[in-house]
Amino acid sequence: MTQTISGSASESAQDPSEREFGASGIALSSYRFPTGWFIVAFASDLAPGDVKRAHYFGEELVLFRTASGRAHVLDAYCQHLGANLGVGGTVEGEHIVCPWHGWQWRGDGTNALIPYSKIGCKNNVRIRSYPSMEWYGFILVWHERHGRAPYWQPPVLPELETNEYYPLHPHSRMLNRVKVHPQMIIENAADPYHVQYVHKAANPATTASFEVSGHHLHATVNAHFGGGRPTTWLTPNGPIDAKIVYDNYSLGLGLVRFPNELVGTVQVTGQTPVDEDYTDYFYTQASLREPGDIGDVPIGRAAKFLALQQEVIKQDFFTWENMKYLDKPNLAPEEAHDYAALRRWAHRFYPGAQPSAEDFGYTAEGKPDPAAAKA
Repeated sequence: MTQTISGSASESAQDPSEREFGASGIALSSYRFPTGWFIVAFASDLAPGDVKRAHYFGEELVLFRTASGRAHVLDAYCQHLGANLGVGGTVEGEHIVCPWHGWQWRGDGTNALIPYSKIGCKNNVRIRSYPSMEWYGFILVWHERHGRAPYWQPPVLPELETNEYYPLHPHSRMLNRVKVHPQMIIENAADPYHVQYVHKAANPATTASFEVSGHHLHATVNAHFGGGRPTTWLTPNGPIDAKIVYDNYSLGLGLVRFPNELVGTVQVTGQTPVDEDYTDYFYTQASLREPGDIGDVPIGRAAKFLALQQEVIKQDFFTWENMKYLDKPNLAPEEAHDYAALRRWAHRFYPGAQPSAEDFGYTAEGKPDPAAAKA
């Protein structure tokens, strides 16, 4: 059992954890599946006619791509007798077909055909469907506890709208299943101090700015590269100080940007809860092309930076998989404010057991709140 040793009354009043977290701390929601857009597949893994079984948000899901190329995500179970459409299901035209009795279902979850019945279909029967979209080579779904519509859309990434960067896919992609809640991954944005100890940076990193607004978290970190050595492959002109920029959109989508003084790079990550204990961590990155290179496979410093970052990312897993969430951590003055701000911000993405007029992102009528769409 960990205890905090109290000093004088004046010292206690100034304790940063007490000041920022309050007497009871900030608990992790007992409902573990936050609201937002989440990656459920790499788009290239789902060809027209494909059916893919998946398990996210503690539920069995089925992904399928129609003949016209549209990807859909449904709850997995046929509403006839409960067969799992992800196990033996097929695609016929724009519908997914149950392997048990041939019932056909549209992408919106409505029943399209009962092949042996004179009634044709049942208009009053529906499988839960998830709003979905394709975004820079990912299939995203909108998850919201009560099935309410999205109140924000994923951002445009300027780096990926030009040919100046290598493609995100397929050469940079990595998927790891990690025993951690998605929020713990996001908390890295408030924790520059671990860089020196987990990632073995020669010099400490510090937070330059930290702000949350709506569904968006934005932070910049001052970091030193080169470790005091005259030159390295990453810093051929000697050590440099540079800013790393973090952007998180709810708890499901994350961006990390490295400046051109190093290797201009945008990392695109997804933190998708599998169940209450595990998260699928999707990772990709795109770096500026080497001068004169028009190929899609990263070479030179871009390739080296990709290999480096793929190893750096995995260095966090050991801590995440063995940690315990503390409602009221004991923090230094330099870190307490941002940690508390992040946790208070994260709480807006966990609605209660019943829809409420107080739920962030929605009006009292349960409609998307236009004000919440602004990042």
